[in-house]
Parts: sequence; structure tokens; C-alpha cells
Amino acid sequence: MPKSEIRNPKSEIGKSEIGKSDHARAVLHRRAVRLASETDQARQTPRGDLFLAVRLGAREHYGIPYRWLDEIVRPRGLTKVPGTPSFVAGVMPRRGQLLAVFDLARLLRVDGNEADNAEAAANSEETRLVMVSAAGYSVGLRVAEVLGNDRYRAESLGPTLPGVTAGEENWITGIHAGRLAMLDLEALLGDPRIRIEEHS
Repeated sequence: MPKSEIRNPKSEIGKSEIGKSDHARAVLHRRAVRLASETDQARQTPRGDLFLAVRLGAREHYGIPYRWLDEIVRPRGLTKVPGTPSFVAGVMPRRGQLLAVFDLARLLRVDGNEADNAEAAANSEETRLVMVSAAGYSVGLRVAEVLGNDRYRAESLGPTLPGVTAGEENWITGIHAGRLAMLDLEALLGDPRIRIEEHS
């Protein structure tokens, strides 16, 4: 190709004439504004509700929606209470009250070493107490590990897996991403079979 036919991008040769038009510039400006607006709207629109992912037992994953979450603490100051059900890990002082702490793995009958050995779970470096408020109660839930957080949409949850104990299926609203059971703490803590007494 002769050198005379090679267009220099810095020269006027090769520039589209449409770029010089006021009308074209106005159209391009409107498009840019619209695209920027759509991008901002996409950033502001939540992709779903936040939840905390936790591990129970050896490998079972559960989700706790953020709307019930208060804080996450290490299991310190936990005192066992004789004569309580096996899922009651104990009580601990918090803000002038004795707060009940449940071993969530035992409550949900999760299989695995951590669920069968509460002492090992309590002494694990990864064990945490997830403090929650639901159904008019504030309690601690002992979990084997906190995995992080993510978002979910209630309408996108899959059906509850078979094998859930009768009467406890309401504790799980569905399955997220095919492997994580999303908990309904209003249903769980509001279940009359779980009696919670708070003392000041």
C-alpha cells in the first residue's frame, strides 16, 4: 500500500465527518448519560438479601439472614446449665442479662464430629457464637465456623431437601446455590418446642 493511503489518526484524514456534527455529538451525549444512569441504577439495586454463611458439623452449610443478626463473638464466658436439653450449650452474660446459647448443630440434628462432641466444638479455634434476635428473643447460636456472607433472593431458593424432621421443615426456607440451607429464625425460635427463658 502506498504511504499516501495510510491514514494518520492524528490528522483530519480518517476522522468521521459525523463526529463534527452538533447533532451527532448531542446524540452521543444522550447515549452516554443514559448508559451512566443505567450503570448507577444497577449498582444501587441490591442483588438480594444479605446472609451469613456458617458451617455446622463436618461440612453442612447454613445461611442466617442479616435481618436477624446482631453480632459475632468468640465463645467466652459460656456456662453450662445442668438439666437442660442437649442443644443448649449454656448461658453467658451479655448487656446485663444471661443469654441462652444454643448449639445449632445439635438443634438441627446435624451429623458430624462437631455435633456429636460439643466440647470439641466449644474449644475449636474456628467456633463462633452468632448473636441473633428473632421471634421476640435474643440468643446465641454456636456454629463450627463462620464462612462469610453473600446475597440471596427468596424466590430463587430451591426446595428443602428430603429427610428434614417433621415439624422442623418450617425452620428452613429453602436451599441456596444447591448446597446451603437458609434458616428462618422467626420460625425456629418461635417454635413452642424450644422454650427460652431470659433472666436479668
